[in-house]
Amino acid sequence: MGLPAFLDFSSKIRLHATIVGMLFTLDTIVTLALGIALPVEGKHVPPELAPHMHVIKNFLIVAGVLNALFTLMYWVGFLKRQRWCLTVCIGFEAVAITLQFISLLGAMLQLNAVGFLGCLIALALNGYVLLVTLQLRKANSNLSVTQQGYV
Repeated sequence: MGLPAFLDFSSKIRLHATIVGMLFTLDTIVTLALGIALPVEGKHVPPELAPHMHVIKNFLIVAGVLNALFTLMYWVGFLKRQRWCLTVCIGFEAVAITLQFISLLGAMLQLNAVGFLGCLIALALNGYVLLVTLQLRKANSNLSVTQQGYV
């Protein structure tokens, strides 16, 4: 059973794969920037969060470094056509989608409309990323030996 026409990106897979790479890169930059620029003390920090700000800052930095690692793997898989790199990224996206779905359910249970919409947008973006990465991996496996430059 094939995909509907509006979900089949195989005709312009390189364009969509570049968009996905830019989404990965943007996510990495934003996460690292938040981790570095987050104030840990001062008048801008609520008093009830002050003891936990170091933990939040360290978590954002570690998450940014992990995002950078997966972003690098994606770009290697895309540019060098390494299927194993794309497979690792597919696994990462599958875990991310599962965690975001759990967050979506939590936001629904708390009746948090902003959190719900944020999780819904992130879930839609990660669904797009996963779909394009799966199609890119399939497109890379369909290459003949001459297309890879081995004559």
